[in-house]
Amino acid sequence: METPALLLIGHGTRNPAAADEAAALCDALRARLGVPVGCGWIEWDLLEPQPAVAAARLRDEGATALVTLPLLAFAAGHAKTDVPGELAAISEAVPELERWHGAVLGQHPRLFDLARRRIDAARAAAGLTAVEADEALLVTGPGTSDPDANGELAKAARFLADTTDFRWSEIAVAGVTWPTADEALRRLTRAGSPRVTRFSWSLLAGTLEQRVDARVEEVTAETGVGVIDAGRFGPEAELVDAAVDRYHEAWRGRAVANCELCQFRLPLPGRENRAGLPSAGGTGEALHPRAQAIQATRDGGGDPADWKNA
Repeated sequence: METPALLLIGHGTRNPAAADEAAALCDALRARLGVPVGCGWIEWDLLEPQPAVAAARLRDEGATALVTLPLLAFAAGHAKTDVPGELAAISEAVPELERWHGAVLGQHPRLFDLARRRIDAARAAAGLTAVEADEALLVTGPGTSDPDANGELAKAARFLADTTDFRWSEIAVAGVTWPTADEALRRLTRAGSPRVTRFSWSLLAGTLEQRVDARVEEVTAETGVGVIDAGRFGPEAELVDAAVDRYHEAWRGRAVANCELCQFRLPLPGRENRAGLPSAGGTGEALHPRAQAIQATRDGGGDPADWKNA
């Protein structure tokens, strides 16, 4: 079977930086996978090409099979309604290509690795080391009417706090749902947080992120609260890793459980000793390689099932 080409299906935006970042991501994926890689946009009236046009270009480059991958953080309305419509258009445009469709990037562990790296770098640049008890972490996103995706953003914020030294986390959005960034930041200020570290759960540049930026700047000027801006993901190595994983999951047909971030599978910060314990599935076949290495160094003492004391 020929290795399939990869087509990313992104949101689309008026921010021209998104096209540049998508191009950089495609270049990195092309180098990693050794196959043709392209990108199409759901809102192709804002940013071209349409996914079906991008798929036809990959066919013209010699692709005979295709993996489509939503370049989306969470499965909200775009992933659940718009992407299927684009897949139908792709099917009509290139019916000769065998196709597989992957999942959104979601709660991929490598995204959290990148988020922690961004946060550490931003705080270090500001001369900060230890996180004080009353400091807050604010994770911002575009906002959606889909409660499932809103819950995923809340989960991401809590998971990020639990794997850093923050003990206070909140979420905020650009619009559609609550709370908006200005509302959340004012609440944090009234509650006594002297400083907020913000991370934007955005894969690429976009106008919604710019809207959040403007609201944060407004409240900062009004209240004087210190905000450490840790940026967004961007076309970094960790994002490439996550996309490569989703590509292979789609092509190989591997069923993915809803426990990618399980503390028994991954050596999470502060919980490294729990990785590889029996709750990871017994045989350890599904363990992350680093978790397997930790498991192999255990001296066998104590009860391996006593994970709360690991």
